Amino acid sequence: MAGTEPKDFFKQRRSAPEIKEEIFLRFFTVWAETLFSTQTPPEKVLLVDASAGAAGPEEGGMPVAGKLLKSIFATSGGRPDLNKAVHPFFYEGNKSLASSLPDALENLFFYPDLQHKPVYLQTKENLEAFQEELTQDVPALYFLDPFGNRFSQELWLQGIGQENADFLMLFEYKRLAAALGKSDDQSNLAAFLGERFSRLKAFFAKTSSAAKKETFALKTLEEALQEKGLQTSRFRVNVPGKDQSSHYLLFLSRSYLAHTRFKELLLPYSDVQEDGVPLLGANLKAVRLLVPEYSKYLEFSLVNLVDDLLQNAAEYNSMVLDKIYEKHNVGKNYCKANYQTAFEKLKEQGKITLLNPKTGQVVYKLTSACRIKFKPNGSV
Repeated sequence: MAGTEPKDFFKQRRSAPEIKEEIFLRFFTVWAETLFSTQTPPEKVLLVDASAGAAGPEEGGMPVAGKLLKSIFATSGGRPDLNKAVHPFFYEGNKSLASSLPDALENLFFYPDLQHKPVYLQTKENLEAFQEELTQDVPALYFLDPFGNRFSQELWLQGIGQENADFLMLFEYKRLAAALGKSDDQSNLAAFLGERFSRLKAFFAKTSSAAKKETFALKTLEEALQEKGLQTSRFRVNVPGKDQSSHYLLFLSRSYLAHTRFKELLLPYSDVQEDGVPLLGANLKAVRLLVPEYSKYLEFSLVNLVDDLLQNAAEYNSMVLDKIYEKHNVGKNYCKANYQTAFEKLKEQGKITLLNPKTGQVVYKLTSACRIKFKPNGSV
């Protein structure tokens, strides 16, 4: 929101449209820049917004979908030229919002200059055209709530089979729980989860703790996605002042770099624990580290990062620090500054040698471009 610092944004309770406007608008640009930074930039990109009718907080303001189109138009003639490459596909489950959306967008001043006008997935003809686009397997970014309505869930389950499809999912846990409750063994959600579906049902039946159910359900969902080759990055938003979730942002992609950029975008919004490791969430309660030794019992901590890097030294040996960070951080809470600190500690302990990436000569100042050489068995 205009005038709101990231660190303060979630200090008041936010609606899904507000979160979408704040995060997805920014992330779409970051995602596109990452995609077009490759050696072979794509000629066509699909943008699929399955809650396109949602408006921001301003009364009568431009729909968030309109602001997405504006960000596309703003790159006209540039590098990348998203106006030339991006094909938008919009869906809105609310019939009233869906019927008013085309007029709202067509009245925008830049609409005539959009090279690819949005295609609305409400009609059978347009949906078939979209299905044809998917057969080309071009890069795509979906924004949806997979538990918000049946269409969004079917769109999601179909899309995760596409090799070049990424997803930014915004949802409430209560909707996930409701979807699980309504699903039977023959449902699409059960087919997606496989044997995990029955385990999840059994866990829910024997567990009374709502918090444990939520943790197990999110873990089960991510495991099923990872099994299909998708890496996951999760950001949890709690209700201000309560130990209760409000929303989850879950990013799915096969690209390590896209995950890194997603995390870096959200770091300014995140709470941080005492050792500087982000919690990747807002309004969360960090565990108090009464003594430094307690940090090893946390899921993510600087102590654990140092140990993990040492245990996997063979995998990361002779890699540049930036590449180690990009490969190792996915699915974990660690930020780039944590890796800088961890390698400083390993250097002090004499367990690594820093090398110039071009000449291979030993250097003594740690930078993100340094090549990291682990010493055998961590010896000095």
